[in-house]
Amino acid sequence: MKKILSSMLLALSLIAGQAQAADDTIVIATNPTWPPMQFVDMDKNIVGFEVDLLNAICEAANLKCTWKNAAWEGIFGEIESHNADVIASCVTITEARQKKYLFSEPVYNMYQALVVPVDSTIVKPEDLGGKRVGIQIGTTAIEALKKIDADYQIVTYDEVGLALEDLANGRIDAVMCDDPVAKYYASQKEGYKGKMKIAFSSTDPEVFGFLVLKENTALMDKLSAGFKAIKENGKEKEILAKWFGEF
Repeated sequence: MKKILSSMLLALSLIAGQAQAADDTIVIATNPTWPPMQFVDMDKNIVGFEVDLLNAICEAANLKCTWKNAAWEGIFGEIESHNADVIASCVTITEARQKKYLFSEPVYNMYQALVVPVDSTIVKPEDLGGKRVGIQIGTTAIEALKKIDADYQIVTYDEVGLALEDLANGRIDAVMCDDPVAKYYASQKEGYKGKMKIAFSSTDPEVFGFLVLKENTALMDKLSAGFKAIKENGKEKEILAKWFGEF
């Protein structure tokens, strides 16, 4: 009997340990089409600034994180259907989104930038009259364009990379997107650098953060503690310098 009880206790202990391990693992959904923030490298790994940042936060918070490649148009559904715990995909913190989700503190300040061919004569918002401007569906680029008083045509894409590809091939005249992405394509990305430039940027900064479901305060508390830790130990600055070289 003692042996049977010992076996049962061992089994229960193992099950409890497995449950605890499961509790310590979180799934992070991202749309990896925004280099250098998040993208898929040559080895099919999801990499980038926000990936390094969340990995460091998870490590500091004693959490194990796995990354899930999600389409932008369905990314919020990933946490609502409990297929992911966190969204980290350059999500701009807006009042409407804060009513539905619990955001971290701001991760990075961004602006909307207009990317044009290197020989383009577009230098100011008014020059967009009669032009075709590409944007990714469901992004805040549309809000920046709404503030421009010009008769332009909007061309929508599922991914910003497809818009920039069309720009490089002369199918559209400009692309509005987050400035880190614009800078990366214009100055670093193979096949694109030297072919395009930033004509102008918005003057209103946008801040983005990662988010969880409104009721998931316990997870956000852990992530916030991890974020605080990497700020204090210098890891956040190290990651910023790796991807942007300006910190």
